[in-house]
Amino acid sequence: MKIARWLIAGLAILGLFSGWFLYRYRVESDKRVGKATPPSITVDKFDHDRFDRVLQTYVNSRGQVNYTALKNNPQELETYLDALAVASPEDLPSQDQLAFWINAYNALTIKGIIDHYPTTSVRKIKPLRGFFYRLKFKVGGKSYTLNEIEHDIIRSEFVESRIHFVLVCASGGCPVLENRAFFPDTLEERLENATFNFISNPEKVRLDRENRVLYLSKIFNWYEEDFEGTHDGIIDFITNYLSETDAEFLKQEEVTIQYLDYDWTLNDQAQTKSTN
Repeated sequence: MKIARWLIAGLAILGLFSGWFLYRYRVESDKRVGKATPPSITVDKFDHDRFDRVLQTYVNSRGQVNYTALKNNPQELETYLDALAVASPEDLPSQDQLAFWINAYNALTIKGIIDHYPTTSVRKIKPLRGFFYRLKFKVGGKSYTLNEIEHDIIRSEFVESRIHFVLVCASGGCPVLENRAFFPDTLEERLENATFNFISNPEKVRLDRENRVLYLSKIFNWYEEDFEGTHDGIIDFITNYLSETDAEFLKQEEVTIQYLDYDWTLNDQAQTKSTN
């Protein structure tokens, strides 16, 4: 009898743990996933104005988001996501497609945050990088995770290393979230400016000439192959955006690369205020 009671108690505990585990680690889909997609109309331009207004309203000049206010007033963002869900990005010109997917990634990242807000980091939303792997969203009539949008679409279909400075994972180590959406006609200029701003930030890239050490964001480590695909490696890429003296130093001298710790703190206006 005693053994039976222990067995029953053990099974109950196992059942509770299994339920918790499945809840924490399950794939979580946005409400649009699974719904029938109405026929989309083929157009040569997609309207990003709604997302542009969201960014202008809720993102400050430092790239920090007022998630509290946005969670309370999500209608404009939700309407933009409705449009993403039924769009036909494959019908757009190439530059329009890239702008579309950059905006989609950033908008869906924000959506993933406000659905689970309050939080202090994307890492706390789903364990083991689940924020990027187990939240599903609908874009163009198909279901995607953020990881699939970044790696299977943007990195696979567009040979463009500068995208790593405009895709924002809602964390301090990411590029700054700009408070304007991306539009095809200014995309080249925006990519160039974002890359320059990232590399000019000493929290992301800095050169210690005395000790011959180049400190770099881990983004350059994680996506090293992308910079080799468009340039002769990481150093060759960043010299295009450094000061003339730093660029010349790197061309003439051997340096050791050290990767900086990545800051996963949420890019939250409220969190920043609470630490001041």
